[in-house]
Amino acid sequence: MIDGASQQETKLKEATPVGRLFARLLARSRARESRLYILFMDWLEDLRAQDSDRLVLWLPVAFAFGAGLTCSVRADDPAGLWVGLTIGALSIWLIGIFLSQRAQTHAISYTCGLIATLALLFAAFLGGGAAGLLRAMAVAAPVIREHKVPLTVSGYVVQIDKTQNGVWRARIEVESLTPAASRENPSYVRLALTQDEPPRPGEKILCQAILRPPPGPVVPTAYDHARRAWFMKLGGVGYAIAPCKLITGQLPPDKAMVLILSIWRAQAARYLVETTPSPGAGFLAAITTGDRAWLSEDDVEALQVSGLSHIISVSGLHVGVLGTLIFLVIAKTIALIPSVALRFDARKVGASAALLGTGAYCIFSGAEAPAVRAFIMSAIAFGAILLDRKAISMRGLAIAAICVLVGVPESAIDPGFQMSFLATAGLVAMWEVWEAHHARDQGKPTPGPVHTVIFWLGAAAATSFVAGLATAPVAAATFGRISPWSLPANLLAAPINDFLVAPAAVLGALLAPIGLDGWAWALASWGLSRTLDIAHFMAELPGARARVAWTDATAPVVLILSILWLTLWRSRLRYMALLGFVLGLAIWIAAPKPVGWISPEGRAILATPAGEYPQLCRTTGGRFDASRLIDRAGLSPTQVQDLLPEGEHVIRRTCFVGQGDWEGRYVYAGRGRGTLALSFDGQSHAFGRGDLPDGALLMRNGWQLYFYPASPRKGPWAKLPADAGEDIVLHDKEQ
Repeated sequence: MIDGASQQETKLKEATPVGRLFARLLARSRARESRLYILFMDWLEDLRAQDSDRLVLWLPVAFAFGAGLTCSVRADDPAGLWVGLTIGALSIWLIGIFLSQRAQTHAISYTCGLIATLALLFAAFLGGGAAGLLRAMAVAAPVIREHKVPLTVSGYVVQIDKTQNGVWRARIEVESLTPAASRENPSYVRLALTQDEPPRPGEKILCQAILRPPPGPVVPTAYDHARRAWFMKLGGVGYAIAPCKLITGQLPPDKAMVLILSIWRAQAARYLVETTPSPGAGFLAAITTGDRAWLSEDDVEALQVSGLSHIISVSGLHVGVLGTLIFLVIAKTIALIPSVALRFDARKVGASAALLGTGAYCIFSGAEAPAVRAFIMSAIAFGAILLDRKAISMRGLAIAAICVLVGVPESAIDPGFQMSFLATAGLVAMWEVWEAHHARDQGKPTPGPVHTVIFWLGAAAATSFVAGLATAPVAAATFGRISPWSLPANLLAAPINDFLVAPAAVLGALLAPIGLDGWAWALASWGLSRTLDIAHFMAELPGARARVAWTDATAPVVLILSILWLTLWRSRLRYMALLGFVLGLAIWIAAPKPVGWISPEGRAILATPAGEYPQLCRTTGGRFDASRLIDRAGLSPTQVQDLLPEGEHVIRRTCFVGQGDWEGRYVYAGRGRGTLALSFDGQSHAFGRGDLPDGALLMRNGWQLYFYPASPRKGPWAKLPADAGEDIVLHDKEQ
C-alpha cells in the first residue's frame, strides 16, 4: 500500500516540467503560510496572555451602550422583550462555558469559550437596554399640558439654582395645582422666579405661573431636555408672573426627612457666601456643597472657556482630594504615637476614616453621578488598603461604572457621566503605564529634590493633558467648543486648588462645629478667587473661544470607542485605536454643515452662512426657541445681543433669512397665523403647525443643499400632552 507522500512524489515525477515547477511553488507557498500562521497564532496567544483579564472591562461599556440605546432611539421597545433576550444571552453564556470545559479538543474548547465571551458581552448590552426601559417605567409621573392662562402652584422648594441670565429658579415639589393642568398633579415643576431674594429649600411657596411641558430637542441630535426631565419626575417648566408668596407653617415630618439634606446644603452654601465676601465665595459654595446658585454667569463662562469647569462639579477631584487628606492626616498622626501605632495599622485606620468621610461628603453634596463614581472608586481603593490589595485599577473603574449605570441607566447618555468616566479611564491607563515603568526602575538611586519637583510638575501637566484629550470628543460634540488653553490653565490652577484650597476647606469643615472656621474659609475663598483670575485671563487669550463644527453622533461615538480601545487594552492591540481616531476625525471634518437651524414647529429659523453674519427670523412665541438655536449654533455674546436684543417688541408682517441659493421667510396668513416658507435647490416648501414638531436643519454638503428633518422621537417623554400653543404672530426686525 502506497502512502500519501509516495503518491505525491510519483505524481511529481510523472508530471510535465511546468507542472513540477507549479507544484514546487505551491509547496513553498503552503510552507510560508504555515509559518505565518504559526507566527500569527503566537501573536494572538501573546495578546490573550496580556489582555485576557481585560475583557471584563468591556462589560460596563456594553451595558452603557445598551442603556443609551433604550433611553433614546429604542425607548418605545417593550421592556419584557429586552429582559427575555438578556436571559437568553446569559443562558448561551452558561452553556458555552460548560461546553468549553468539557470539550475533547483545544479547537472546540476555544470556539465555545469565544462564543461564551461574545454572549456575555451581548447579555451586558441587552441588560443595559432592559435597565433603561425599566427605569423609564419606574419614574413615570404626570406631565402638564401647556396653558395660556396662569396656574396657581403651591408646594415645597426642593432646590434653588440660577439660569444663564442670572435669574433665580426653583424646583418645587407640587402639593396643589389649580386649575388642574392634568388628571394628576405633576410630582415636580421648575419655575423661573421674579424676586431678587429666592426662597430657601424646605419653604412652602405659592406662585402664579405660566407652565408648559418640558421642551424637547431644539434641532435634530440636540440634547433632549424632556427626556432628562422625565427621569427627574419634572412634569412642567415655566416662569412666575409675580413674586411668589411664602406660606408660613411647620414642615411636615415626612417632607423634612426628604428635604433635610437640601436644607442643610442650602444653609451651608449661604453661610459660606456670607462668611467669605469675596469673588471666590460662590465658587467655594459650589465645590464644597454642590450648590452652584451663587456662581455668576461670567465666572461660569470663563471657567468653561478656559477648561477649568471641571472644578465646579463635585466629582473625582474633590472626593479624591478629601479622601487623600483624611487618609494622610490620620495615618501620619497615628504613626507619630508609638503606643497606638504598635497596636493598630495606621494605614487601615486612615482608610476607614477616609471611606466614611468621602461617603458622607458624597451624600451631602447631592450624590450626582460623578460624585457617586468617585466615591465608589475611593471605596474600592480604600477597601483595597484594608484588604492589602492593589488600590488603583481599571477594574475598580469598571465596578464603579456598573454600579452607577444599574442605579441610574440614563446616565449613559449624560455628557457629564461620559466625560467623568473617560477622563478617569485615561488617568488610570496613564497610572498603569507609569506603574510598569516604575517597577522597571526598582533598585536605581533615589532622585533628588529638583528631579522630584520636575516629576510632579510633569505629572500635573500629563494629568491635565490626558484628561483633556479623553473628554474632548464629548465636550466638542455637546458644547460645540474646545479649550485650547486648558493645559496651561490647569497647570496654574492645580497647585492652588490641591495644596491651598482643598486643605483649607477640609480644615474649615473640621473647625466649623467649634466656630473657628472663618479663617480657613477665607483662605480657601482667596485661593478660588485666584483660580477665577486665571480662568478670566485664559478666556481672553486669542483662540480661547474656538468653536467646533456641528456633527451628528457618528463621529463622537467612533472617537469615544477609540479612546476606550486605547485605555482598556494592555497589549499592542491598543494602538489600533489610532485608526479609529483618524476615521472619527475624518467623519467629523467631512460631515455636512448646517446653514439653517429651524426650531420645533418652525417658531424660529437661524441662518449661519459660512463667512457671513448670522441672521434670525422668529415669531412672537419663538424668543425662547431662538435663544436655544443661538446657543446650539455657538454664536458669540455680541452676535446674541444683536440677534436677540433685550426688550425689543417690534411686530413685523414678514421677515426673511438666507444666502444666495436658499431663503427662509415667514408668510403672514392672517388671523395671527404664519407659514414658514423655505426655498432652495429651485424648489419651495411650506411648513405649517404640526409639520416640524421637532425642528429641522438645512444642510450644505459641498455645493449641495438638503433638508434634514428630525426623526420621530421615542420614549414616554416624547408622548407629552398636545401643544395648545398660541397662534403664530411674526416678530422680528428685518434682516
